[in-house]
Amino acid sequence: MKSSYLMFYFSKLSIFSMAICFVSLFARLFLPAEFLSEDLPYYIVMFYVVTAISFVVLYKKRKTNFVPTFMLTKIIKFLTYIFVLILVFLLDIETNIKFAVSYCIIFFLFLVFDTITISQLSRKEVEESKLLKNTNNDEVENN
Repeated sequence: MKSSYLMFYFSKLSIFSMAICFVSLFARLFLPAEFLSEDLPYYIVMFYVVTAISFVVLYKKRKTNFVPTFMLTKIIKFLTYIFVLILVFLLDIETNIKFAVSYCIIFFLFLVFDTITISQLSRKEVEESKLLKNTNNDEVENN
């Protein structure tokens, strides 16, 4: 993956996070207050940061085995999210239904975004490496 992939991913992640913020803002107008957490912006920031860090780790380890690194980052992210979930429940920071609904929706949205975006980027890199390999093979044949 080129460094442009890093900028591409962060711009998509930022736009996606802002879209979630706007949707949650409008949802506050239409949904009952007991379904949305007051701390929703903080959770969005947490998911943004964890997703960004995991992509940076994945980007730096792209030359090694991609699949094990990808799975390891997914597991660490999932454990981080579970830890925060348990922590909020145990410390009784919020009412359970508000937190659970908001947190699960954001978790699902970021999971889908991350999986789709990383698979698109990895597909692009595979295509570019095949194109580069074909170009190199054509140069060798011509010489």
